Amino acid sequence: MGKPFGELCTCNFIKINLLLGIGTTRPLNKQSETKPSEVIITADIIRELHPDCGLNSRVRTMNHICDLAKTKKFEENAVEAVWKAVDDMLTSEQPPEARHAVLQLLKAIIQGQGERLGPLRAYFFKVIRDYQPCKEDLSDRLEVFKALTENGKDITYLEEDIARFVLLWMDIGLTSDFLHVLVNLVKFNSCYLDQNVSIMVQKICLLCNRTTSSTDIEVAIQVLDAVVCYNCLPSDSLTVFIITLCRTVNVKEFCESCWKLMRKVLGTHLGHSAIYTMCRIMEERMYMEDAPLLRGAVFFVGMALWGAHRLPALKNTPTLVLPSFHKAMSCANEVVSYEIVLSITRLIKKYGKELQVVTWDILLGIIERLLQQIETIGSAELKAIVFELLTTVEELYEQNGYHGSTEKFFSLVEKCADKRPDASVLTLISYRAQSIQPAKDGWIQNLNHLVEKFFRNETRSIIRIEVLHILSFVLNTNRQLYEDELIETVVIPQLSGIAEDRDLAVRKQAAQLLVDLAEGCNTHHFTSLLDIIERVHIRSTKAHDASPHMSFLLHLYLLPFLPGGQPLHGQFRASGGF
Repeated sequence: MGKPFGELCTCNFIKINLLLGIGTTRPLNKQSETKPSEVIITADIIRELHPDCGLNSRVRTMNHICDLAKTKKFEENAVEAVWKAVDDMLTSEQPPEARHAVLQLLKAIIQGQGERLGPLRAYFFKVIRDYQPCKEDLSDRLEVFKALTENGKDITYLEEDIARFVLLWMDIGLTSDFLHVLVNLVKFNSCYLDQNVSIMVQKICLLCNRTTSSTDIEVAIQVLDAVVCYNCLPSDSLTVFIITLCRTVNVKEFCESCWKLMRKVLGTHLGHSAIYTMCRIMEERMYMEDAPLLRGAVFFVGMALWGAHRLPALKNTPTLVLPSFHKAMSCANEVVSYEIVLSITRLIKKYGKELQVVTWDILLGIIERLLQQIETIGSAELKAIVFELLTTVEELYEQNGYHGSTEKFFSLVEKCADKRPDASVLTLISYRAQSIQPAKDGWIQNLNHLVEKFFRNETRSIIRIEVLHILSFVLNTNRQLYEDELIETVVIPQLSGIAEDRDLAVRKQAAQLLVDLAEGCNTHHFTSLLDIIERVHIRSTKAHDASPHMSFLLHLYLLPFLPGGQPLHGQFRASGGF
């Protein structure tokens, strides 16, 4: 082994240090004075790094020095001497194996020599910052930077230039590997990135919106989270930040992490601005066909204001944001509409009893738009959940917790009554029956409409029979003053064809109503009632579907009148037959 390099080349080291801008250094200690933990880089080793030795020999020597650097500390000035001997290999003209070997050596020296490097850290940082490598060198170059900064945690001597380097690297190598480093840079050194955070956020958001790599998205979210937690999200980056989260939350595996991050932003001084931004997104024409974006905005606003983990500090009321939900449905899309139904159903179930008329007006407008959309979209899933929403409102109505317009709500139910369950239609009929009384304008027309829609044009027995009960009640209550008008306007037009009705139960119930009405009828409509009863009797006799009591009753009305114009049914009632 040759003499220690420190004894032979002290003057050369001084020249090298001056060249690097580090300043003068003291001569190396003699080998006998070297600490046992240090390794001596001899003149022979340096000579083996000379270009005249050939590429293979130089690479072999560099690999040997790498192994030494990982476990031993070098003597003073040895690092400078080694670097001076190999820096010519770090150019784009050199073969890939040469550049790779130099970068590996540089990484090993940085990792092994640590705090001994001192200001050399700044020099090596400048080397990897300014070096314009071939694309295949990016990974090795990043590894050197990671070693130099302890994965972004320590930027001693690099503070002034770190922000510029980050932006430069984001343009040429924005990978998940670099993003991991960036997370630590933001966490531990955010104050040195302040002036460039806005540009950083925009570049990361652009990556999220373009990449298909789940790993890239995952780490990008971590960087954004670090920006929110350890820095301050610039207000001019809020819109692009919001748009990115609204789109990314649609990816199932990132839904929870996106919501947690959004919740953090909503908890800052930007919270109300974030809600406003999402409402503006839902309303702007340029986003009308961007279903994932709109769906994300609906999800976040609903969760933030009335979800299970809502933020009480936010003062935006449902009345303020629901018009934006309605606007978001301007372009019919199943995904957006489905999310809106989920959100407003959650609102009604949790806070329905507290909602006022103005809020219900907006909700009913949304429900009306939804009912229109399920006719055109044709989605079974959307149709089912919209009808569940109607049921939720009906339940609130029955609990006396609904404070909106009952007329408007039941008008919506009536539009889809043929698709609603029996209980829903019966509730609707019961509500409509409340307005069928002489004190209400157009009450007879309302009755006729009710019988027309839910008796004549309905097929379900339970609903048709309920309408007959309501008709019977109205007749009994108001026949003294309005019998003639009711029979002429409602009974005869709606029940004249009852004999041909295929529903036995309905036919029997209608016959009973006609018999009860004819019993006390003294108008010229009596004959018309008897004609209908006669047809029912004939149909019942042929079909053998009338009970003995009903058959006799119907037959009784068909007997000739008694002298004086009184039908025999009076005698039958007097004898207890009725």
